[in-house]
Amino acid sequence: MIELLVVVGIIGILAGLLLPSLAYARFRSRVTSCANNFRQWGIAVNLYANEDPKGRLPAYVMKVTDFAGYGDLLPWMVARETGTNLGRFGVTVPLWFCPARPAALQRVKDNMAWVRPGWTLGSLEDLTEYWAWIAGKDPKGNRRSFAVIEYNWFIPRPLEGTSARYPDPAVVRSRIPDGWPSRLEDPSGAVQPIMTDITHGGWNAAKTALRIGSGSFAGGHQFPRLFLRNINALFVDGHVETRATKQLLWQFETGGSNPAVIPY
Repeated sequence: MIELLVVVGIIGILAGLLLPSLAYARFRSRVTSCANNFRQWGIAVNLYANEDPKGRLPAYVMKVTDFAGYGDLLPWMVARETGTNLGRFGVTVPLWFCPARPAALQRVKDNMAWVRPGWTLGSLEDLTEYWAWIAGKDPKGNRRSFAVIEYNWFIPRPLEGTSARYPDPAVVRSRIPDGWPSRLEDPSGAVQPIMTDITHGGWNAAKTALRIGSGSFAGGHQFPRLFLRNINALFVDGHVETRATKQLLWQFETGGSNPAVIPY
C-alpha cells in the first residue's frame, strides 16, 4: 500500500510539472495558427490590391455621422463592407477570429443565440449582420454602419464627406509621422504593419513607454490570463511577425476622453 501511494504521489508530481508545459505548447500552437491566418489575410489583401487599377489596399468609406468626433474612432472599427467585399478574395469567417483567443468567437456565437434564437454564425453575411447589431444606433436612431472587428486595422480608410482618413498621423499622436500604407508600393509598408491582433494598453508613469505587466494590456495573445505574451503583425508584402511583449513599441494614441495606446 505504501509503495502504491508513493507511485501515485510521483505520478501526481509529474502531472503537475507536465500540465503547464502542455498548456503552453497548446497556446504556442494557437499563436502559430493565428500567424497562418495572417498570411491568408496577406494573400487576400494583395489579390485585392492587384485587382485595383491604382493598387490600393482595401479601405472602405466610413460614415462620419456614426461618430461624435474623430476621437471616437478606434483601429478595430471598419466599414461593414470590409467583411462581405473581401470574401471573394478568400477571407472566410474563421479568419476574422484569432485562434489564440477562442473566447472571442464563442462570445459572438453566444450573443447571436441570445439576440435571436436559432441565429448561427455560418457565413460572412451572418457576421456582417451581427456587426450591425453590435454597433447599435446613433443618437438620431439610425443604424450605425461600421463593424467592430477582432483586429487592429491600420490601412487608412476615408471618412465620408471629408478629405480626412483614419488613422492619420497628422491628427492622432503617432510614433512614426509617415503613416500607414494605402497602396502596395508605399514606402511606409516596409516599417508599418497593416494589421495586428487587437491589442491596446497604456503608458508608464512618465508617459515615455508602454506599461508592461499583468493586466497592462487588453487583447493580444495572453498566457496565462492577463499576461500578454505576444501579438502577430501583418505587413503589406505578406510577411508576418510574432512580436513578444518586450519587443512591442507604441503605434499611436487613440483619441477620446480615455485614450489608449495601440502597440506594435
